[in-house]
Amino acid sequence: MEKHWKLLFLSNDDVISLGSQNMQEALEDIEETFSLLDKGEAFSPAKAAMGFGKTLQDEATMGRINALPGYVGGRFQMAGLKWMGSNPGNLEQGLPVACALTVLNDPVSKFPIAAMDGSTISATRTGAVSGVAAKYLAKKNCKTLLLIGAGYQNTTQLEAIYLSCPTLEHIYIVDLIEERAQSFAATMGEKLQISLTPLTDVRKCDRVPDITVTATNSNSPVIPCDMVQPGCLHISVGGCDHPDLYQKADKIVVDNWQHVYHRGLGSLVEAVNAGKLDPETIYCQEFGKIVNGKLPGRETDQEIIYFDPVGMGCEDVAVASRVYRRALEAQKGQWFQLF
Repeated sequence: MEKHWKLLFLSNDDVISLGSQNMQEALEDIEETFSLLDKGEAFSPAKAAMGFGKTLQDEATMGRINALPGYVGGRFQMAGLKWMGSNPGNLEQGLPVACALTVLNDPVSKFPIAAMDGSTISATRTGAVSGVAAKYLAKKNCKTLLLIGAGYQNTTQLEAIYLSCPTLEHIYIVDLIEERAQSFAATMGEKLQISLTPLTDVRKCDRVPDITVTATNSNSPVIPCDMVQPGCLHISVGGCDHPDLYQKADKIVVDNWQHVYHRGLGSLVEAVNAGKLDPETIYCQEFGKIVNGKLPGRETDQEIIYFDPVGMGCEDVAVASRVYRRALEAQKGQWFQLF
C-alpha cells in the first residue's frame, strides 16, 4: 500500500492567531516544561551556535544562526527544532534582529509534521522563562521593575513578569535612544494598561529595583553593580552585565548550567573560565529543581538572586505544540505533501 506523509505550514499570522503570543498560556507551558525536564520526561541537546566572524565579539556584531532541538513529554508529546538567525545590523535594513523557523516532529515516527514561523514563539517563551523565574525568585511584594533595552524582547519580559508579579507599581524602561524608550513606554503602557517611565540613563531610576532585566545587544556593561541591592532579582537575558555583578548574589540560578557553559557567553562562563567562579558553587544548575520543590527559591526578602537563562529548544517545542494542535482544530495553515 502506498503511504503518504504531509507537513503543515503555519505563517506568522497563523501562529499569532492561534495563540503564540498568549503569555498566560506560555507561562503554564514553560513552568510545566521545567518540571518535566527535572523528572526526565523532557530533554534538550545543547544548542548548535554558528557564529559569524572569528571571535565572540565578532558574533555580537555580525550575527549568528542557532539550532535548538528538544523533546517534551507530558501533555505535549512532541519533538522539534528551532532554527533561528539573528543579526543586530538587520535594524539598519528595516528588518527584525531575529527570525526563527520552528519544525515539529512526530515523536513516534520521528518524521516532520509541521513547520511554522517561530519568531513570536521564541520571544514569548523567552519572556515566559523570566516570568516563571520571577514567580519563584522575586520578592512576593515586589514593587519596582527596571528593564534595560527597549527592543521587542523586553516587551515579552515585561508582560510575563507583570503577570507573575501583580504587585508591581513602578516600571522603568531604559534605552540609549530616547525615542525608543518613549515608544516602548507608550505601546506597552497601552497594551497592559499600566504606566511606564522611559529613561536614557539607568542611574536616573529614582527607586531601588526589586527586579532588573538586561535584554540588549550591548558589548559594554549596561547596569552598574550598585543598582542591584538586597532583595533584588537580576535576570540576565542578553547584553552585557557588569562582570562582577554575579559576585553580589546570595544565590546564582541558571536554567541549565550545561547549556549555559556550552554556549560560552556571559559573565558566569567568563568567570568560570578565568578561575574566578567554581561551578559547584552555583546554587541551582537546573531550574526545574526549584519548580518541583527540590530546592527552595527565594527564602528571604534580603537575598540577591542572579538568574541566567540561556534558553532550550524544548521550550519552543512546548509552545509550538500547543499552536500546532490548535491549528488542526481550527483547520488553519497550508498542507504540503512530502512523499
